[in-house]
Amino acid sequence: MSVEEHVARFLHIVGNDMRNTMVSFIYGRAKSTTSRCFHRVLRAVVALESYYIQQPKGDVVPKETQEKKRFYPYFKNCVGAIDGTHVRVKVPNRDAPRYRGRKGYPTINVLAACSFDLKFTYVLTGWEGTASDSRIVKDALKRDDKLLIPRGRYCLVDAGLPHTIELMTPYRGVRYHLKEYSAHPPVNVKELFNLRHASLRNAIERSFGVLKRRFPIVRSSQEPFYSCDTQSNIFVVCCILHNFLLDEDRDKKLEHEVLQEVLDEQPQQVRHDVNNGRVRSDGAEELRNAITTQMWNDYLLKPNNEIDIAIMNKRAADGSVVKKENLTWTDNMDNALVEALVKEDDISNRVNGTFTSQAYANMIAGLSKEFNKSITKDQLKNRMKTSKGNFSKWYDMYRGTSLSGFSWNSQTKHIEAEDEANPEAAAFRTKKISNYNQLEMLFSDDRASGSKTETAKEKNARLSKSKEIKIEKIVDVEKLMANKEVSLENVHKDDDEDIQIVSVTDVSPDGSSKAKKLKSKKRKLESKLQDEDEVVAETEPEPEPEPQPESFEHNIVQTFKEIVDVMREGNKFCDYTGEEIEKELELMGLDDDEFADAFIYLSRNQADARTIFSSSMRMRKICLRKMMSEAKN
Repeated sequence: MSVEEHVARFLHIVGNDMRNTMVSFIYGRAKSTTSRCFHRVLRAVVALESYYIQQPKGDVVPKETQEKKRFYPYFKNCVGAIDGTHVRVKVPNRDAPRYRGRKGYPTINVLAACSFDLKFTYVLTGWEGTASDSRIVKDALKRDDKLLIPRGRYCLVDAGLPHTIELMTPYRGVRYHLKEYSAHPPVNVKELFNLRHASLRNAIERSFGVLKRRFPIVRSSQEPFYSCDTQSNIFVVCCILHNFLLDEDRDKKLEHEVLQEVLDEQPQQVRHDVNNGRVRSDGAEELRNAITTQMWNDYLLKPNNEIDIAIMNKRAADGSVVKKENLTWTDNMDNALVEALVKEDDISNRVNGTFTSQAYANMIAGLSKEFNKSITKDQLKNRMKTSKGNFSKWYDMYRGTSLSGFSWNSQTKHIEAEDEANPEAAAFRTKKISNYNQLEMLFSDDRASGSKTETAKEKNARLSKSKEIKIEKIVDVEKLMANKEVSLENVHKDDDEDIQIVSVTDVSPDGSSKAKKLKSKKRKLESKLQDEDEVVAETEPEPEPEPQPESFEHNIVQTFKEIVDVMREGNKFCDYTGEEIEKELELMGLDDDEFADAFIYLSRNQADARTIFSSSMRMRKICLRKMMSEAKN
């Protein structure tokens, strides 16, 4: 099978979210062949990550910032934007609670950074859907292949992340989303900063939008055909292809459509982590305030040039503002809530980590009656999220990743620690945790572990170490398995869409005598062939060494470029030469003066020439004279 067919099949699958069965039918191949083809190209493209996913050096001011007065010189040291996106995955039921986040179905939370030309510069996949963006960012900043932000530079992030010298957030409690400014321009320094921050940071949202529009396989809300690990690899590959296409075949129309979608999005409430609002001492707040002050002083000179035309054309959302009634939760109410959660879990009103509607109804009725308060389902869910979030912090400190320096006092129900153990967790030193054991029973299995997280570089390193056996027939697999020379990686036996490459394993000591005989025969045959080769070598001259074939990865890149060239060539308009224009005009019966004017006009206006020569002979002269008349006027 040619490399071109490998690539074509792969693009059919990722570009159309197409099943292997359909692709096999289109190309007239077996499903197992299509699966091996898909995984081979998948591995090859992952190997290209160092060429197409490169972190910024920070030595050049981005063109998108430098050419707009709204952003320059205020954001001249900004090198990109960071955000997360959820991608649906398929996991076993026992693992589903850890992956089922705000989407309601199992997802992985992918962290990505991008430059302002919409290219991805860093991708970290594999975190379970319940993991918060702030937790993933902290992991990305301390990995071996970590997120690099050059010294003296920073990235723009949303308010859900901590505000540091490297991560600049907007002001909290101030209008932020672009749609909120559609009818009302900024009125103070913080609103102006938030507006421009949002306008520049939406590069990451547009990058995700273009990526998912190009590759429906990572956009679909339906359960994918592939395992979680494969789906994670697919996302990285789509990011690589996205960056490749931005260089080779950029689609401005698609980018404009995604921009309009971003502008039309309704503002969403950002959920903050407990310690993200703490004031940092690293100069982050001083830097943001200095930028804000300079920005506001310049804005006062030209206040009418602020709102983008695209935003000005959008109408504000109708409807009156409804004031929310806040519910204050006491310790007794929290204790009663935890007891109610445990009770509903015991009577099987919790399925795959999710409480049923009946469970919520029972808890609302019981708590409302006990405390004589009107408690809604949303208020109950929000309190559960808060309790689960606090437990996650405690769990990570006491049992999880930050065990060093912490101890649990069962008498006072406090976590005891020295000040230097974890400065960010200082707020929890005086907070009593009366229901830790019950919360651990309820939520510890749902806690995201991040054990399968990998960056593109880490994926490439892992895949490059694995061995492959080229197998063309099922009988080959049976022979290798009978000799215990291979094992199948795929654990989802009922999933015919994700047939993995067979990995080599060592033969067990208790292998069959048949396998030993086969090996003995093989050694004798190799020895005999070697002797024959030596005899031939004595009588025949040594042939010239054949040139080494180029790597499969190199061929993949060349094939992608050839496909792009063909697409670009097919999209080109036909330009008429002077000789062709002259021949076409001779058929129209024009006099000499009119012939010369028409020749000059059509030579300079190829679009009009294509229109004229594609019409009937009767219409050509009429349309040509009208076009030339309008051009003179």
